[in-house]
Amino acid sequence: MKTTGIILIIIGALSTMGGMLSISNGRPTSSPFAGLTFVVLGAFLISRDSKKKEEEQKKKQWENESD
Repeated sequence: MKTTGIILIIIGALSTMGGMLSISNGRPTSSPFAGLTFVVLGAFLISRDSKKKEEEQKKKQWENESD
């Protein structure tokens, strides 16, 4: 999930920059900040991946303590 999150963040950042450049060149687009959706989704995936790893570590620690 972390790799997918990083890829989505990169795609979203490039899309947002492209939308902003098209606006600055005078070409109106329907939604120049649609790439932010990908950035948010990528950040969520990275966050979720780290939380899952933390939960797994706590579970292993709990199992080792109960033995």
